Amino acid sequence: MRLRLITLLCCLPTLALAEGPWSGDVAVGFLSTSGNSSSTSLNAKTEAVYSVTRFKNTFSATALNGEQEQVRTAERYTVGNKLDYNFDENNYAFLALDAEKDLYGGVRERTTETVGYGRRILTGPVHKLNAEIGAGARQTLAQGASERENDAIARLSGRYEWKISDTSTFLQSLKVESGDENTFTESISELKLNIVGNIFAGISFTVRNNSDVPVGTEQTDTATAVNLSYQFGKS
Repeated sequence: MRLRLITLLCCLPTLALAEGPWSGDVAVGFLSTSGNSSSTSLNAKTEAVYSVTRFKNTFSATALNGEQEQVRTAERYTVGNKLDYNFDENNYAFLALDAEKDLYGGVRERTTETVGYGRRILTGPVHKLNAEIGAGARQTLAQGASERENDAIARLSGRYEWKISDTSTFLQSLKVESGDENTFTESISELKLNIVGNIFAGISFTVRNNSDVPVGTEQTDTATAVNLSYQFGKS
């Protein structure tokens, strides 16, 4: 069953639980969606980060599965890997590879390869802000299509973190990938609350938009998730 992938995603970070330059988290939870899919679902996500002086590698994966009245209504998987090379404390170059498969969205399959420049604008203990600009290539298979579309893209992204208190953190990320065939935008807002030790509760709201989709599918998908997560490694 597809939900087995959720279990696999939960287990991946345990490879990095040893002390050292590893950090990350794993989360599972309940999800409600609207747009191309409307259902109650289970979701899982994981992130593992390896960071040393010059290099930082971030691996991430997500899985979403949902059924309504024993009929599958949502199924999406994403995986990504991003390598940063730090020039100094504030400036870095990056190489990002991303892939996704969505059986119910406007885009069935998409892979992107981008390179670019990033800057850590805010680095304080309370506020952190990163901004990135880059360019690359994208391969897209629309729902119902038989051939992939290939185009060059420009990428803009940012991530903001606000440590509200010792037990609560607000996170906001935004990514825009624009090419001749389509502009993809993803916004994720999340509030994380520390329960005890390394256990956190979180609520997130995700908006995904494709400017060009097949007839009969929505341009925008939204998802509200309530998760329970475990964090490990360096803070």
